[in-house]
Amino acid sequence: MTSAQDRPGRGEPVERFHPTGGRIVGSLSLAVIAGILVYAVVAERTVDGLKLGAGAAFFGVLVWLTQLRPRVTAYRDVLRLQNSVRDIDVPLTLLDDVHVGRMLSVWVGQKRYVCVGISAPLRTMVGSRKHGSSSVLGWDRLGEYAEHATPPRPEQSAVSYPEYVESRIVTLADEARRRTEVGERAADEAARGEWAWPAIGALAATGAAFLGSLLL
Repeated sequence: MTSAQDRPGRGEPVERFHPTGGRIVGSLSLAVIAGILVYAVVAERTVDGLKLGAGAAFFGVLVWLTQLRPRVTAYRDVLRLQNSVRDIDVPLTLLDDVHVGRMLSVWVGQKRYVCVGISAPLRTMVGSRKHGSSSVLGWDRLGEYAEHATPPRPEQSAVSYPEYVESRIVTLADEARRRTEVGERAADEAARGEWAWPAIGALAATGAAFLGSLLL
């Protein structure tokens, strides 16, 4: 079975899109949890301290999975959507539409793939466009997005970061299509998902330790 690292299109990232939410809350929460862990190990060497430490470790992993792990990374030919416990590699040549609302959504035909790491502020979503049943990236739309294909400079305050993410992904998809001649695509080219087993293992192990400590 081909590993994620061996798939075509992976390699050095072209761009790492920073998460738009959860970083501050997640970082502060982990700092508090780390303090609780230190206290449980140093000052509370009792059963109650064990329960406190096990609970802190479990909730620390939970915070990391939900607030800090989700993110989006663009490679030369692949867009990687990293969520809490499942990651998806979407070939850029297959992208039909992209939109940032409550989360980043990309479409391959009628199939929708999402990443919760990037979202638009609620106020910007009021009255925003909705995805149609057969939305396809056409040259007119590509040209429209290409105008905003570079990161916004301080004086370009009209372009929000979610808008930049949309336009940048569309531009990368266009570039991937230009590099790929018709008929050269692999017959089995498709979006591929995989479970983040190390993250799942960490959650399962700390969860089991926490539940076990409650039985003491």
